[in-house]
Amino acid sequence: MNPYQQYMYSYPHKTAYGALEDIRLTDYAERLSGRECSLYFHIPFCQSKCGYCNLFSVTGQDENRMDQYIDAMERHAGQLASVLPDSLVFSDLTLGGGTPLILSAGQLERVFGIAEKQMGFDPGERRTIVETSPAQTTKEKLAILKSYKVTRISMGVQSFCEDELKILNRSHTPDQVRSAMERIKEAEFPCVNLDLIYGIPGQTQESLLYSADEALFFEPEELFVYPLYIKKDTALFRQGVKREEAAYGMYLVLRDYLRERGYVPYSMRRFVKNGDTAGMSGCGFENTLSVGCGGRSYIDQLHFCMPYEVRQSRCREILEEYIQEKDYLAVRHGYLLSEEEQKRRFVIKNILFACGLSKNQYRQHFQTEPERDFPVLLQWVQEGLACMDGDSFRLTEHGFSLSDSLGPVLISDEVREKMLCSGISPMLEGN
Repeated sequence: MNPYQQYMYSYPHKTAYGALEDIRLTDYAERLSGRECSLYFHIPFCQSKCGYCNLFSVTGQDENRMDQYIDAMERHAGQLASVLPDSLVFSDLTLGGGTPLILSAGQLERVFGIAEKQMGFDPGERRTIVETSPAQTTKEKLAILKSYKVTRISMGVQSFCEDELKILNRSHTPDQVRSAMERIKEAEFPCVNLDLIYGIPGQTQESLLYSADEALFFEPEELFVYPLYIKKDTALFRQGVKREEAAYGMYLVLRDYLRERGYVPYSMRRFVKNGDTAGMSGCGFENTLSVGCGGRSYIDQLHFCMPYEVRQSRCREILEEYIQEKDYLAVRHGYLLSEEEQKRRFVIKNILFACGLSKNQYRQHFQTEPERDFPVLLQWVQEGLACMDGDSFRLTEHGFSLSDSLGPVLISDEVREKMLCSGISPMLEGN
């Protein structure tokens, strides 16, 4: 079994999205009345494109272009705000990308202002999450994040070995990471997360644990450890790079190493310092509204976004289309989930995490039993990949480590076909 088939961070994947007709946000906005919803701002700009990155981002854009984009975000947010119910509460705000802190200090202030003034987000009462990178983590910008009461800052480190960073086409150095982390720690954010990658060509268990030790020196509240995926249209794919064959063994060693140092796995990727999985709650029906191009929105069964692309030329075209857009309330590209797809989403969004899949919650939502709809759950129990823990199906430690091969089993034939037909499916890997 290939342990690395696909990262199931959402379902359906946006490569399965297609054209939608006669759908407007006005028709769905009232569904958010009296409910909580996440708010996501996508900043698609980067200093350089990482070799493995298949996210929506563009390089080589000047400050004027970024101003034009923020102008469009402001128009977008204004149109959204005009149709949203007054009783809607935004539970959290995430600035993702791209590299949000590539914006100038003034532009960053503008973005937070849009969240507050246009969308009514209260940074003092709700969680605010910002992604950064070592080269952009300046004292001035960290001070802005503190002024808006950012609760979690996440930085992609990937490795503390220069040769491994070069293979990944990362533009920072280990010393830049250390300097950035010193500034972040000095600012005293409530939660700091660092990302590491394993399976880099030439990487060894020793070099991976070296990177882990360097990261742990700063005592981050969370660590995310990602296997190297090499996706179509990325630089590593074009170069014919292969993931290190010993990647799975590296993961097992790193998992045990982090656990011994007090980091509890909440998923295959997320490790929380002194965490307690007992309080984890399920998900699968959360709603999200995104501002900017590149982010996805979820309102019940309606999932939508701008068309997804990896190639820089097409990303720039989509960026221009977003800036020139007049009607941000028209939903033209997305997926309307049937009840079957909603069931699959619920199972995927729960069983791959430490919270497990609650049979009672599934029953309440769908008036049926999960093992009846998905007999593979019982098969996993028989194979030692999952277990019954009271009311819940949970993956065993062995099953947890195989999340990227078990999750794809739950993809429907319809979604799988659409993903493959897109030509940029995450299932199309270079190794």
